[in-house]
Amino acid sequence: MTVQVDEKAIRLTGQCGVEEVETLVGYMYRHPDLHIDLSAATTIHTAIWQALMVFRPNLIGFPVSSSTSDKILSEIDAYLRQAR
Repeated sequence: MTVQVDEKAIRLTGQCGVEEVETLVGYMYRHPDLHIDLSAATTIHTAIWQALMVFRPNLIGFPVSSSTSDKILSEIDAYLRQAR
């Protein structure tokens, strides 16, 4: 399982594929006040980015390595912040 929740954050770890979207959405729906911690993710599927854009959570950490993440994370973070 690459998406986990604890009392402090919803954490994405390792390779986060499309199969994790439903789990992530469920956690974000049930825990709307938790931050999303991306610091241990190595790859993040675009469907996960889309779910993050819909729910607009606070993001913390940066993915370990992903050229796509490096290019779009700052834009998605700015988009999420402007809506709050």
